[in-house]
This record gives sequence, C-alpha cells and structure tokens, in this order.
Amino acid sequence: MSNDKAAEAREGLFDSVAGKAKEVAGAVSGKESLVEEGQLQQAEASNRKAAVADEAVAAAKREEAAQEVREAELEAARQKTAAKARADREESLAARQQASEHAAAVREAERKEAEGRKAAEKQADELAESRLRDAEAIADDASSTEKQATAEKRRLEREAAAADKQAAQLRAQTK
Repeated sequence: MSNDKAAEAREGLFDSVAGKAKEVAGAVSGKESLVEEGQLQQAEASNRKAAVADEAVAAAKREEAAQEVREAELEAARQKTAAKARADREESLAARQQASEHAAAVREAERKEAEGRKAAEKQADELAESRLRDAEAIADDASSTEKQATAEKRRLEREAAAADKQAAQLRAQTK
C-alpha cells in the first residue's frame, strides 16, 4: 500500500471515529445538529473508503490486462518464431527434395536422351515449382499466425485502455 493510500485509510478511519464521537456527543447532549454532523462525517468516511477500494480494484484490473498483453506478446513472438522455423525447415526440405528430384530427373533425361531430353527437364521444373508453391503456402500460414497474434495483442490493449478509462471514471466520481 502506498503512503497516499495509507494516509487516505488513516484519514478515513479518523473521520469515521470522529463522526461517531460527534454523533454520540450530540445524542448525550441533546444537540441534533451535532448528531447530524457526526452522521455526515461517517458517511463521507464510508464513501472515501469505497472510492479507495474501487481504485484498488481498477489498478488490479489494469495490471491484469497489462500482464495479459505481455503474455499475448510473448506467445505471439513464440508462435512467430516457431512458424518461421517450420517454414525454414520446410523450405530447406523442399530445396533438398527439389535438388534431389532435379538430379534424378537430369539423370533420367540423360539416360533417355534419345526419347527426349526436353520432356525430362520440363518434368523436373514442374516438380520444383510444385515444391516451391508448397513452401510458399507454409510461409503464408506463418504470416497468418503472426496476424492473428497481432490482432489478439490489439484486443488486449483495447481491454487495458478500457480498464484505464473505467479507473479514470471511478476517480472522477469519487472527487
């Protein structure tokens, strides 16, 4: 608890006790105005206590929202890194497969040169393009995951902003 909140709590307790003392003194002495003044002072202390509690709840909600944003950012970074690693592995595998398949196709083309070297080259190129499209699809999936994580981060930031706004409204209401 900060010094300001501690001071507010002490002041609220003092006001509550002082108000009760005035109320009792007024009741004993028969002074209705002193009784009313004591009751008003107790009501003010109760209102201040409620405002301090509301501010504490709002601060906790802000911190919780900020923690959620941090966690979402970490998760988004982890997902992005994992998706990039998957895409890199797939691209590497596709490149190795492409090279292997191309070499096989070249050997086949050389062996069947009499039957048509040109047809074998065309087959190798089509296979390479197919693997490249597969690798691009995986890279697109990684990009989609990153966009989803970014959208989640924005949503959590909006929630944090709403909690801040609510806290400001509660502070304004208690002043």
